[in-house]
Amino acid sequence: MEFFSTTLSFLIVIGILVFVHELGHFLTARWTGMRADVFAIGMGPRMLGWNKLTGFSFGPLPKDLELEGKTDYRLCWLPIGGYVKILGMVDESFDTSFEGKPAQPWEFRGKKNWQKAIVLTAGVTMNLILAVAIFWSMPLLFGQEEMVTTSIGWVEPGTIASEAGFRMHDQLLSVDGERVDTWEDVIEQLALNPVSDTRSVEVLRDGYMITKHVDGVEIVRAMSSGKGLGLHPKGMRVQLAGVASFGPAGKGGLKAGDDVLAIDSIPIASFAQVQQYVRQHAQQEIKFHIERNGNTMPVPVTVGKDSTIGVEISQRYIGERRSVPFNPVNALTSAVAEVGRTVGLIYSSIVHIFRGDVGVRQSIGGPIRIAQMASRSQELGAEPYLRFMALISISLAVMNVLPLPGLDGGHLLFVGIESVIRREIPTKVKMRFQQAGFILLLLLMAFVFYLDLTR
Repeated sequence: MEFFSTTLSFLIVIGILVFVHELGHFLTARWTGMRADVFAIGMGPRMLGWNKLTGFSFGPLPKDLELEGKTDYRLCWLPIGGYVKILGMVDESFDTSFEGKPAQPWEFRGKKNWQKAIVLTAGVTMNLILAVAIFWSMPLLFGQEEMVTTSIGWVEPGTIASEAGFRMHDQLLSVDGERVDTWEDVIEQLALNPVSDTRSVEVLRDGYMITKHVDGVEIVRAMSSGKGLGLHPKGMRVQLAGVASFGPAGKGGLKAGDDVLAIDSIPIASFAQVQQYVRQHAQQEIKFHIERNGNTMPVPVTVGKDSTIGVEISQRYIGERRSVPFNPVNALTSAVAEVGRTVGLIYSSIVHIFRGDVGVRQSIGGPIRIAQMASRSQELGAEPYLRFMALISISLAVMNVLPLPGLDGGHLLFVGIESVIRREIPTKVKMRFQQAGFILLLLLMAFVFYLDLTR
């Protein structure tokens, strides 16, 4: 059941993003007078589809069928990627039947370079527009609240925050001179803004103001690896969302809905703190101090051999909140800014990868990792799922515009060269370039699958 849910979450995200991307290519191709034989979602052999000549059908079309300018809209067997087959263009189909023939007015090669550029960049543009639309709609649909605290409730040992010297009860005042008033400000200024070599954080500790310095490259590494900064805000309440009846927690007397106040007299301020403490006490008895129906009580639990107790943990913020007022105009402005900031972060991460600052294993994820993240975000609700979709859409746009063989950016590079030399690059050269790109993409896909499986 979990496999089915994960797969479905992945297919929904990828299906929507690929459809939007290819729709951009298709609509602009039609707008500029180009013919498109195929609009495909998925790769590989045709599973089913529809066109005006043969109607709806299963399986491949007859090889001698001439579509006469009509488009076959199809689903293919491999549910990864998609393509629009535009006549007169060397693309994923490797069709060079037009070679040696004069360019026709409805072919890609028969159009002006600015028209080609519009078609090639339309997929990326549509992915960015989708991300803007999602970010724009979220505050209008769900509202937005901020946690009015900059005080630290817990610092994870061994994380970048711990190594930088942050402590519980520290109050963060500013990051690189920018004042922070909410926890969202803290995360945005420290982890999401463009990374400098060293981040300076002003901290109020025991009535004294001190300055802490955090290595910007280490922040990139921490965020790329999924470890995060290791900072947790003051005011979080941890709750048991589920308890396995025959697990250590159920046998000990814990119940779903219990609030965890402390473990072995250590105040609890984060679900990560609970996980870490339990893992460190395999086969030992630990005492949960919980609140249930307004009453507090101790509940002893013996941790299992596998360092688990059989619970699902959630957390909520119980401190002061403030609503962020949004209207369609400022929501759109905020959405555009968020997309721009995310694009900058992705390119910054790419630079750090090539510089060797960030490990490839921690930074690159393939279909398996995307599927896992899609499933987790869907479990958290519509808002995290939509946010995840927007982030993947931006990533797809950024990757596609890179000037590499087989990507939109690679085709765009050829158009740029042709604009400079004022003649068309030979089809054979384009074909070799496309074939090399296809092989590189296959190798890259095999590599990211390997990373996913061994991570």
